[in-house]
Amino acid sequence: MEKVMFIIAIASLGGALAVFVANLLNYGLKEGVMNKKRKSSKWVGGLFIVYVISFALFIFIGSD
Repeated sequence: MEKVMFIIAIASLGGALAVFVANLLNYGLKEGVMNKKRKSSKWVGGLFIVYVISFALFIFIGSD
């Protein structure tokens, strides 16, 4: 179970970083990354929240 949580955490972190870098390259820092109205910025926030939750569960499950 902890392997599954770790894979989910790493995949969501990788996705969040990939979309973040794509926003940064396409729109710049001020218009792309900091703009909360963009759908891709919401994806970055959502994927990062999934990363935090799944990594916390990974640590909690693995601390037997």
